[in-house]
Amino acid sequence: MPWCPVCKNEYREGIAHCVDCNVALVESLDEESGDVSDAQQKQEELERLHKMYAAERLKRSEGAEAMPEAEEIPAYHPYQNSAARAEDNRSSAYILLIVGITGFIFILLVFTGMIPLYRNESTTKYLVCGVMGAMFVLFIVFGVVSMRNSRILLVKAKSEDSLLSELTKWCENNLSVEMLDAELFAEEIGEEQKYFIRTDRMKAIISNKFMNLDEAFLEHFVDEYYQKLFEDR
Repeated sequence: MPWCPVCKNEYREGIAHCVDCNVALVESLDEESGDVSDAQQKQEELERLHKMYAAERLKRSEGAEAMPEAEEIPAYHPYQNSAARAEDNRSSAYILLIVGITGFIFILLVFTGMIPLYRNESTTKYLVCGVMGAMFVLFIVFGVVSMRNSRILLVKAKSEDSLLSELTKWCENNLSVEMLDAELFAEEIGEEQKYFIRTDRMKAIISNKFMNLDEAFLEHFVDEYYQKLFEDR
């Protein structure tokens, strides 16, 4: 009679896989004792993936409360491309600098009397010019900071492009649909559940090869590469 090497349950003849552990049955537990650890590792991985999927699905459900025993999902921050962020900072810098410099020049002309907004020297004139002048100076400072951040992000964008190219090349040589699906789906499940299990496995494989990847960057890359990998299926 066949036995499950993980849960030690006995099955009738004709059954090849354990329905609980999703591993192949063996004729004798003694003969396959060396394979128990591998089977347990596979089972633990499957349990973790399914648990992650269940928690993520619950999180996405509208109005659902957190599952008490579900594995906690870390907060997800959407990935922002550094090149796009650099462009946004540069645009903001130009606007801030133009407004700040133009406004400061206008206030300076008012203060010196070249623009006769106030005909007589008064406390109101000094107060308004002082407050408005300080505000426009802050605009200029923020513009300079935004321009500096834009340059830093441009350097980071080049590094990200290089990493993205390296990741894509490695995945093309090492990831395949057959490898990702191997021993994952013993029974038919929905495409949504397959997506979460596959992408989680992709992230684990890539993280093992490329250490210290930004979580948002990895999430974005896996999602994009998943579409490419399974677009024809």
